[in-house]
Amino acid sequence: MARRAASGAQLARSAPGHWPGLNDRVWVEVHLPDSLGGETIRIPTRVEDSTESSLVVAAPSFRGDLHVVAPGLAVSVCWAGQRGQSRQEFLLAEVVRHRVPAWDLAPSGDVVVEQRRRFARVPATGTARISPVAGDPLRAEPDPAEEDGEPVVGAHLVDLSEGGAAASVPAGTWLRLGRLARISFDLEGDPVDQVGQVVRSLDSLDPDRLEVVLAFAEPVAAADRLRRYVMQTQIKHRRGGDR
Repeated sequence: MARRAASGAQLARSAPGHWPGLNDRVWVEVHLPDSLGGETIRIPTRVEDSTESSLVVAAPSFRGDLHVVAPGLAVSVCWAGQRGQSRQEFLLAEVVRHRVPAWDLAPSGDVVVEQRRRFARVPATGTARISPVAGDPLRAEPDPAEEDGEPVVGAHLVDLSEGGAAASVPAGTWLRLGRLARISFDLEGDPVDQVGQVVRSLDSLDPDRLEVVLAFAEPVAAADRLRRYVMQTQIKHRRGGDR
């Protein structure tokens, strides 16, 4: 797909080997001007194409896009990787208007792997249920011979934070990097039901199990309860000498 360079763009040497693949889910971050609230919005989309110097994503729609989207727009693209969430800065080179409108993006910075968690986390126990999310672009086409499709995965909680959860799951399930998933569990007598994205998948001591980390999609309905749980658990550990 041809790309027209954005005016004034200082293009960095790209690292396509680290980029997500075709149809992989990514998140695009756009900073809105003050006239539209001045906030940074994070919108899910998917990869449509890529070359050595261009990443093409399906054009995300959001409030104010008609006033903001133009060549030269600075955006951040985030995606899940083996070592954590990856992020790279881009400039919008061209809006491609085919059957599926797309953004042709030119890299303006290097790929950065964000391994540090945004929120404090504490150990957690208990069981959880992890189910697929409708509309996930990484979800395989359902087999007509399988009535249930991708099954609910039984999991054991490992740790919790305000922004995510780690859970131990059986090896060989549909859970893999980039997948959207809904995790449901009980937190101090009240249910938590939250959609997230698998951002890490790690081997565990048990060869039959994996540890997956889900980053919760915002808004997090149970954020206040999760924050309170983390703070209370940290206080208990300090009082017990666990520092």
